[in-house]
Amino acid sequence: MAQPAVVFQQVAYTYNAQTDFSNPALKGITASIDKGSLTAIIGHTGSGKSTLTKLVDGLLLPEKGTIQVGNFTLTHDSSHEELQKLHQQVGYVFQFPEKQLFSDTVLQDVEFGPLNLGKSAQEAQKLALAALETVHLPEKFNEHSPFELSGGQMRRVAIAGVLAMQPQILIMDEPTAGLDPQGQTEILELAYSLHEQGITVILVSHQMEQVATYADAVLVLNQGNLVFNGTPRSLFSQPELLKEAELEPPLATAFAQKLQHNDWHFEQLPLTVTSLSQSLIKQLQEEEHHE
Repeated sequence: MAQPAVVFQQVAYTYNAQTDFSNPALKGITASIDKGSLTAIIGHTGSGKSTLTKLVDGLLLPEKGTIQVGNFTLTHDSSHEELQKLHQQVGYVFQFPEKQLFSDTVLQDVEFGPLNLGKSAQEAQKLALAALETVHLPEKFNEHSPFELSGGQMRRVAIAGVLAMQPQILIMDEPTAGLDPQGQTEILELAYSLHEQGITVILVSHQMEQVATYADAVLVLNQGNLVFNGTPRSLFSQPELLKEAELEPPLATAFAQKLQHNDWHFEQLPLTVTSLSQSLIKQLQEEEHHE
């Protein structure tokens, strides 16, 4: 049985609690995220997915319940000192993280995190160079201003800045927002590579193709409630659940469902264009063989 990296126990959170503008964002969430997994957290706008990830990083504290992150137990009363230690284990890549770049050079920007954690200048540089190599940013850019780079390259610098702090858990909140298709693929392949290296990756996304292609587990939130916790294949085979959660299946899955009404058969509904095309080719070859 997989070891959990994060465990939520009856977690609740309300924005503007005890005011006339109170807004319950999470309602009694109980779930776990496996260590080393690439877990997607999805839901329509306002479902609570970003709130849940901010709780994992201690950017917010639960109103009720507990969150076990490694050796840390987060509660409503967790101290500042505890949160500082937690931030050394959890890295958070915000949506449009390039907006947080500020240093004169790429290398200086990536060194900032390790230096802030008390690393020496030499240690910080070593960690920064390793992180930049991990995100496949050519060394020639190290002394460039990050603001001279393309959007995708700037995002890689921002991700490297988080990786340089050597987190065990990496949260990526809509990491492909605003990027062209090639840039999206590059960032997602990077996320998958980090997951293969043993880092627990938590991916917030509204693109179901990304979830189907890269995630091995999915949490679905709807109006602050956890309505699904399982595999992408299990999720996308439940059209009623998707409809209730205001989610659409991947395009390949939706197309296959339509083909089923025209005498095409699928042992398992395909989740990606590649698996759909392979299944269709196989059926066409079998039909030719029978003829």
